[in-house]
Order: sequence, then structure tokens, then C-alpha cells
Amino acid sequence: MRKPSAGQRQPKQKRPRSRTLTAVHEAVLEDLMTVAVIVPPEPFVFGPVLQVYPTEIVGKHTRYRLDGSKIIKVYLDPKEAANVEYKVDTFSTVYKKLTGKEVKFEFPVTQA
Repeated sequence: MRKPSAGQRQPKQKRPRSRTLTAVHEAVLEDLMTVAVIVPPEPFVFGPVLQVYPTEIVGKHTRYRLDGSKIIKVYLDPKEAANVEYKVDTFSTVYKKLTGKEVKFEFPVTQA
């Protein structure tokens, strides 16, 4: 019987959750939702100011299509829709380039 090669050996430790591909892709999505904006300087302030506008992710669903492909639906905070709505296409394009996964951002309708 042959000695097991490097790819066939059992790992000595379990891989930490923070190092898994799923966790990394979720972290990329969270980082993508934090948008940095440079604000022009006010009087008596030296240089432009960097402000961060985070958008909260309200929910996520994975939709499986009939052909076997997957699409991730991400629901964003509807209160921030006015500030973020024009950036949604950019977010999905950047996420697709970074991870190779298709994502669709939506704002859930709140019923009163």
C-alpha cells in the first residue's frame, strides 16, 4: 500500500470559520455595503473629510433556478434607498468580479 500524498492526508485541525470561502464572501459583501464618500472641506477644516455611509443588510436569500444556477438576493434597509439606489448596479458588478457569484440587491416593501 502506498503512503498517502499531501492532498490525501487528513487535516490535523478543523479549518476556522473565518477562513472558509463562504465566510470570506460574506465579509466581502459586508465590506461592499460600507461606502466611503469624500466630502468637500468646510471653512476652517484643512483638506477633504472622509465620511462612511454604511447600508444595513436586512436579509439574504439564495434562489436556485431551474437550470441549476444560483442567485443571491440581498435585501437592504429601505430607509437608505434614496442614498444607495443608484449604486446597486455597481455593487452587484463589483461583487460578481470579486467572488464570481451573481447577486441582486433589493429594498423590501414595508407595509403600514
